[in-house]
Amino acid sequence: MKQILCSLALLIFATSAWAQTTQLSVMSYNIRCGPCEAPDNINNWKKRKYLIGHLIKMHNPDVIGLQEAELNQIEDLVEMLDDYSWMGVGRDDGRDKGETTAILFRTSRLSLQGQQTLWLSQTPLQPSRGWDATYRRTLSIAKLLDAQTKQFIYVFNTHLDNEGEVARQEGAKLLINEIAKLDAAAPVVVTGDFNFTAPAPSYDIITETLADAEKTSTTPATGGNKTFNGFGENKEPGNKIDFIFVKKSMKVHSHQIDTTIYNNLYPSDHFPVIVTVDTAITTADTLKSTE
Repeated sequence: MKQILCSLALLIFATSAWAQTTQLSVMSYNIRCGPCEAPDNINNWKKRKYLIGHLIKMHNPDVIGLQEAELNQIEDLVEMLDDYSWMGVGRDDGRDKGETTAILFRTSRLSLQGQQTLWLSQTPLQPSRGWDATYRRTLSIAKLLDAQTKQFIYVFNTHLDNEGEVARQEGAKLLINEIAKLDAAAPVVVTGDFNFTAPAPSYDIITETLADAEKTSTTPATGGNKTFNGFGENKEPGNKIDFIFVKKSMKVHSHQIDTTIYNNLYPSDHFPVIVTVDTAITTADTLKSTE
């Protein structure tokens, strides 16, 4: 009887440990571009970066999809945060000029095995502006190896256009087409500022294939339903334009919008979205790096 109980205890422990290692914490965060505010403005990057660094440290996510992140901003954050590396390119020249859709990942658990940056346009392999978009927009793709589970995880991060409706829909289609190139069993997480509120045509395009993490979370979502705050000036309720989507076969344990402000100072004009997902599904090594 004692031997049976010991075996049962070991089985429970092993099952619990496996469940722990397959859970991944993911954040999506539009941090507002660096030169967007004048140096003497209260919302200038040099004054906000410590607030964003502190907020990220509070959650300690395994993966972070940033939007509007310029090179100096990423360097500042990586310097403040322990154990993160990143991938991404500037949307203006495909190197270091302009905003990125950078993906940060915790190096103690995840390693970069492949990367790709596409422009949301009719010529996705070169810096370009697509359809009726106001700006050049990019899609970053990271293939990450999880040292705990020995499986590959694919992270997509994007920022759809704020004006062009056609560009948003075509960008959503491009995203889904890239995901379709992967093995059907591959774990996929998509982060981004999508510049739409649900319901919307682009949201419908995405959710035909992927699940909105907020809708499928096994615990009630927290933090309300607003991610764009305009540094406190936007009072529109339900203004959620930042989302995290996952494969429909993936379990979502939690969904949170963090509305933390510091002494009436907003870290960004967006609130971050944080989810915990389970990646315990079989993957295939199918993504090829183009960089």
